[in-house]
Amino acid sequence: MADSSTQRFGLSHGFALIATLAAAVLVAAPLWTDTPGVLPGAGVILFAIANWATGALPQHITALVMFLVAVVFAIAPPNVVFSGFHASATWLVFGGFVISLAAQRSGLATRIVQALMNNLPGRYMAMAGGLAVAGVLLSFIMPSASGRAVLMAPLAVALADRLGFAENTRARFGLVLAAGWGTTIPAFGILPSNVVNMAFVGASEGIFNISFTYFGYTVLNFPVLGLVGMAIVVLLIGVLFGAEPKVQSEAEMQTRWSPDERRLMGIMLVALAFWMTDSLHGISPAWVALAAALLCVTPGVGVLPASVMNKDINYGPWLFVAGVIAVGAIANHTGVGGAMGDWLLAHVPLTRDGGIVTFYEIFAISAAVGLVTTFPAAPPIVTSFSDAIAQATGWPLESVLLAQVPSWMVYPFPHEAPPVAIAMALGGVPMREGARLLIPYFVVGLIVVLPLQYLWGKLLGVYP
Repeated sequence: MADSSTQRFGLSHGFALIATLAAAVLVAAPLWTDTPGVLPGAGVILFAIANWATGALPQHITALVMFLVAVVFAIAPPNVVFSGFHASATWLVFGGFVISLAAQRSGLATRIVQALMNNLPGRYMAMAGGLAVAGVLLSFIMPSASGRAVLMAPLAVALADRLGFAENTRARFGLVLAAGWGTTIPAFGILPSNVVNMAFVGASEGIFNISFTYFGYTVLNFPVLGLVGMAIVVLLIGVLFGAEPKVQSEAEMQTRWSPDERRLMGIMLVALAFWMTDSLHGISPAWVALAAALLCVTPGVGVLPASVMNKDINYGPWLFVAGVIAVGAIANHTGVGGAMGDWLLAHVPLTRDGGIVTFYEIFAISAAVGLVTTFPAAPPIVTSFSDAIAQATGWPLESVLLAQVPSWMVYPFPHEAPPVAIAMALGGVPMREGARLLIPYFVVGLIVVLPLQYLWGKLLGVYP
């Protein structure tokens, strides 16, 4: 076992080293070519993705190195490189750290977990499935995926504690992944439940004047990609991360509400009300989370001392999330995403009237763009050249547009979906453990989920 682990460690670090050397060559493109184009941008993105995926460097160190190289070599201006620090998702994570700590120390998370355990069988897969289902249900009433991740990740951590899974154990990682995946990926199939969906709809309307209805979009994408995908992910989590729970005795469970629990519950109910109605008041979920976090450390109102800000919060995951957001910003600014799309369009053979073959080809193009730019940036890029794909394949333009959606729901690396990365950051899950789940799911998705999705879409008359 030790030899096998050492071998995997060596392979991952060897891959990261090779990728880093290749990235250095790309960053140095102005030295060896008169037309560097997008190569330096591709270099820093390659460095970040390779090191996050392998865990060769700590996640936050990788992000900091990427920031430094991008600024020193003028690959992108500072306002682009550090855009993650003024992105709402990053501040949502900051608020989530404080809220999570408050939930754990007040006992509120334990109480909610106790209610969850009272209604689920005491088995690992059932608990993972319960977290995933709770995340999906929350997707119908709360439109912010990042906000849902902030709510669900602390519950997953508290549930892991309750089941006897210590920090840095795979069983604990699996529960956090169930919460993060469940509250994010199936929601890609529910029209207003993710920023990515709305970016896609906005690009389709703005470029082609094509709009999608809530019912039509959700009926096409949620049953197979959402529900079947969730069932497969929960099964994989049970197989790859499952362990025997060691539940505490009933006597150790809380029975009476403490004053801290009541205060925090009041803060969270107000925050939840603002999160659910953000389309009415226009306040970002991030600022709601930040306000809730500040209330949690306000003397006489909150449940935490102000000293937790510099004593108990680990800012490494916060830097990582800022880095994930910066990857998309750098890809957009340098033109890496668009250049990659153009290259794929020119080199991927598109089959005319190819049925499921054409469906896979469109998926491959969209998936490749998403790997580099992350999902919030991918839909506008792929949508921009969807007309060319439609002309080459003979598919209706609306069918081509909708065929890119599966690439957001069947994907191999956690950084591609920032809300999943947020949940992992809050739960202390390394990127390599996220890839441990998502790479097998990607393979199963290619073999099982995508054919089912194509047949379902063809039955509905969406795909030719």
